[in-house]
Amino acid sequence: MIPLELTSEKLIGRLLGLSKTEPVAVLDSCERRGWGPGLMIAGIGNPAGFISYDSNTCGVLSSLEEIERESPALFFTISYDFGRILQGIDEPCIADRKAGSEPYIFAAPYDAVVVHQYVTGKTFIDGEPRAARTLKDAILGAEPFELSGKSVLEAVAPEFEMSREDYLSKIGEIHELILSGETYQTNLTQKIRVDRGSMDPRKIFRALRRDHPAAFSAFIERPSDHVVSISPERFFRTWFENGKHRIEASPIKGTRPRGSDAAEDGRLRNELASSSKDRAENIMITDLLRNDLGRVCEFGSVKVDSLCEVKELPSLFHLVSTISGDLRADTNVSDLLKALFPCGSITGCPKIRTMEIIDELEPSERGLSMGSIGFSFDRNAMPELDRIWNPEAFGNPSKGQRCYDLNVAIRTMVIRNGTAEFNVGGGIVIDSDPAREYQESLDKAAAILKALGSKSGDYGNPTSRPAEQST
Repeated sequence: MIPLELTSEKLIGRLLGLSKTEPVAVLDSCERRGWGPGLMIAGIGNPAGFISYDSNTCGVLSSLEEIERESPALFFTISYDFGRILQGIDEPCIADRKAGSEPYIFAAPYDAVVVHQYVTGKTFIDGEPRAARTLKDAILGAEPFELSGKSVLEAVAPEFEMSREDYLSKIGEIHELILSGETYQTNLTQKIRVDRGSMDPRKIFRALRRDHPAAFSAFIERPSDHVVSISPERFFRTWFENGKHRIEASPIKGTRPRGSDAAEDGRLRNELASSSKDRAENIMITDLLRNDLGRVCEFGSVKVDSLCEVKELPSLFHLVSTISGDLRADTNVSDLLKALFPCGSITGCPKIRTMEIIDELEPSERGLSMGSIGFSFDRNAMPELDRIWNPEAFGNPSKGQRCYDLNVAIRTMVIRNGTAEFNVGGGIVIDSDPAREYQESLDKAAAILKALGSKSGDYGNPTSRPAEQST
């Protein structure tokens, strides 16, 4: 372990500065209870990673397991569409997935990572000693990237995949499917595209991190694009405690915008907390995830730890629940993904039939949106990170024991060739008000659209523009 005298702000500035010359992967809790026990974790360099467009899920998962076994730390992205195939839903007809489309899985291994623990202010490098020294020299020698003042961009209009009327019509179709018993809740999204011709992902991430800090934020450079996320939602994390490999999931269902003053803020918070519709929606997904966790956990160990708690973000309120359990022995990454992916909070329930309905209603693939960004590490290879992550089980872990943390890739954009794309939407139940659901989707998109330079008047009542089938 190598200590560094760097604050979180200085560290993120140096990491983004390094990204001008070499790939950087950053997961950032932004001073919230996010990644791990509230960390910023980053790797730099151009490791020999893994990128797959293959629809053979068994082969892809085997390859992921293999690279994980050789990797002290692994950063990865998993597209929602990989989950479609994983769950046995027909693969979409894509002539050449490699041509500018979203990979099913991208994974970047690192021998050493830099970690900032927000609660203590401590920054350190952990991992293989030679790689750790190289990482230290790179960080301390980097020219910091700073964002001075408010980022001002020339205004551009976003392109919406659906018109308002289309979106409302599809909600009507979902209501009919609910009445016929085919689904109880369906998460409907649409893709939004902002084409600037060129844009600096570092500026966008830094501005979002400053103005809309989120517990599961990410900045990841991949071979042909950048991922920028301000996700507030954890998919699942694992840790070790009292001789058990523990897992918890924290689904979000239920949203209100923040108010313009304290009185309105309090009214909206109370409205969300007392909403029978939002609570029912959250409980439905909590039950789905409880069942999913039961597929990989010891019998009788799955518990709902908290139900429908109101969480505050800079621009939104959310209802969040937490479910946990004890993983069965020898559960690996393939087992976790087969049982849980994609997260039920962005599908609806029942999961499989509702995913088929989503395919019928949404015009294009979701790509990384609604998929996941994640991290895993070998406990033996990262002893200081292990001490922080597993304070009740630190010391002499069994060979090959790994810990995981994955977000739900909501409020997550892929920036490729000067164009940013992301999906927004929400869960539709029988008593959903279509106009209100549509407005909620715009509320969720507002922070990203502002950071991309879209004028607020451009997305109050948008009309659709043609959407490509790739992401």
